[in-house]
Amino acid sequence: MGAVGEFLGTVVLVVPDDDPKTWQDFRAIAAAIRDHGMRAHLVRHRRHEQLALLPLWLTPTVSISISGRTDRKLLPGRFLSGLEHSKVDEYRTLQAAGAPVPRWTELAPDTRLDPGEWGPYVIEKPSAGWLGANIRVRKTEKVRFTPPSSYERGHYGRHGPMIVQKFVYTGEWPVSYRVVTVFGEVVLCYRQVTQRGTPLKTRWGFDAGGTAVISNTKAMRIELDANAEIMEAARRAHIRAFPDVPLLQFDIGKDVETGELAIFECHPFAPLWPFSHGMAISAQASNAVDFDSQFEAMTTIGRSIAKKAAQILH
Repeated sequence: MGAVGEFLGTVVLVVPDDDPKTWQDFRAIAAAIRDHGMRAHLVRHRRHEQLALLPLWLTPTVSISISGRTDRKLLPGRFLSGLEHSKVDEYRTLQAAGAPVPRWTELAPDTRLDPGEWGPYVIEKPSAGWLGANIRVRKTEKVRFTPPSSYERGHYGRHGPMIVQKFVYTGEWPVSYRVVTVFGEVVLCYRQVTQRGTPLKTRWGFDAGGTAVISNTKAMRIELDANAEIMEAARRAHIRAFPDVPLLQFDIGKDVETGELAIFECHPFAPLWPFSHGMAISAQASNAVDFDSQFEAMTTIGRSIAKKAAQILH
C-alpha cells in the first residue's frame, strides 16, 4: 500500500460499546491498520473523549463507525457509518445494484397477488422485524393489507409496512447463510438452520402440514461454512450496493430446486458488534465455533479498512 515508512493517513474508529471483548477486537483492528501504513485512533462517541482528537484536525483523516451509526462527525474529512434503512429501502438499493433479491412488494391496501406469478404461497414479514418475529406463510390469493393499528401490541407490523416476498425453498428444514463483510471483504460466513416445527418435505407442502420456513431464530444451529458462491454474492452486493457502509451482515439462501441465490437482507445498520454481543457469544459457545478464527477476522477487518481509507485519502 506504500513504501516502507510512508505515512498514508489517519483512521479514527468509533468503538461501539464498552464490552472488554469489543475493545480487545478494536485494538487488534487498529494494530492491523497500522501494519498497513496508517495511523489508527480508537474513541467512543462521547464529546469529552473526542477532545483528544483535536491535534488531528489538520491531518488527512477518515472516521469510521464500523458498527451502528452516528449523526455527528468527529473531524473534518469523510465519515463512514451504517445506514438506518428500512427493509423497503434496503431491497430497493440491492435491486438497483443487481443483487439477487427475491421478488417482493410492499403490502398496500390495493395489493392483490396472482398465484400464477408468485406461486400458491408467499412469505409475509414486517419491514422492521427481528429474529424471524411475525413472519408467516400466506396463501397468495388471500394476502390482504392490514392497517398497522389493527395488529396486536408488540407486533412489528405496527412499526413499519409489511412486505410480501416470493417463497424460496431451501429444503425440508430452512437453511441460510450469515455472511459478515467489511467494505466488501468477507470476515465471517456460517450456515444456520432451525429444525423446529414440521419439516417442509416439498416446496408447496404447507397444505400437508409443513411449517418450517425460518432459519434465523433463537433455536438455530450454526456451523462455520466458507461457501464460495454465497460469499461471492455477499462481496459483490456490498461493493455495488453499499460501498461506503463499513459493515454488512447478509442473510442469504439458495433454492434447492432452482439453484438460485436469494439475499433476504443485509442489515446496513448493525448496532451490535457481531463478534462480542451476547447472542454471538452464546451461539459460539453452544455450537463450539470461533467467529474470530475463520478468516483471522480482526486482521482482515483492519486490512480492509486501511485499503478503503487509502482510496479515500489518495
